Amino acid sequence: MGHEEAQTITGVVLLNPASGASRGSNNLEQLTALAEEHGLRLRPSERAGDLTRLACEEAQAGCPLIIAAGGDDSVREVLWGMDQACVFARPFEQRPHFGILPLGTFNNFARYLSLPLEPKLALETAMNGNLHGVDLGRAGDRLFTESVGVGVDVAAWKAFPKESPSMFRRLWDGALAVVKAITVFRPRRYFLEVDGRLQSFRAYHITVANSSHFSAGFAIAPHAVIDDGNLDLCVIPSLSKFAFILAIPIIFLGKHTAYLRGVRYSQVKRVRLWSERTGGLLRIDGRLGPPLPAEIQVIPQALPMRLPG
Repeated sequence: MGHEEAQTITGVVLLNPASGASRGSNNLEQLTALAEEHGLRLRPSERAGDLTRLACEEAQAGCPLIIAAGGDDSVREVLWGMDQACVFARPFEQRPHFGILPLGTFNNFARYLSLPLEPKLALETAMNGNLHGVDLGRAGDRLFTESVGVGVDVAAWKAFPKESPSMFRRLWDGALAVVKAITVFRPRRYFLEVDGRLQSFRAYHITVANSSHFSAGFAIAPHAVIDDGNLDLCVIPSLSKFAFILAIPIIFLGKHTAYLRGVRYSQVKRVRLWSERTGGLLRIDGRLGPPLPAEIQVIPQALPMRLPG
């Protein structure tokens, strides 16, 4: 048997096989070969919570490149594991680089970063793109990539089924959940301490966003910049149910800051948010989070990522 030079492993791909209606599991052999071609190990998750555990292990072991292969939830689960390993307490140059192989239904964060959706190009970008420091948000002890919110979207999340097998079904279920939420939700008064200044709004919806899109591609924070060290605060004012229904396409396209009267939009670094009523919940990205009050802040240039162009 001839001598072969050992291949240098430069990082790991942490795969959620269930992402994107099981795109990961259906293409496991192809993804394994693709990872090996780029000198990467591939570690698939087997059960809920695995990605967080695997990411923590890899970060603690000093892995220089950690790539999340899956949808937006998978991306966040990997980041939570890195957070458990205290990655973001390290100096920037000592943090593992982070990459995304988008396999989910909507891939909001990857699309916001202009990452390729084709697996081979996504891996090449993660290894050879231009290095940037990408902002993250933190709500209490939980990192977020997209946004946190209160108001009608929390009511919609409560009505949304936990699992939808396809993009069409998720869009349909989401539309039904929004309709149901609008019928039961009443705008309420929220209080915000924004960078030390107290504000109060009677609002239909409030978002504090790290990136531009959330849910099924709603451009709730169209002016978000990924490395400006800020979060984007968007307040949708109290509206009638009919007016809010008419406003939904405007919000989806990100035109509400220009064409919807009464919208408040600003860049912030730290927000404390609470409601006039007790028991209100916070939405953290695609999941319902803890009850209010909430402490929300930016982690500026938290993630070393290689991006296109």
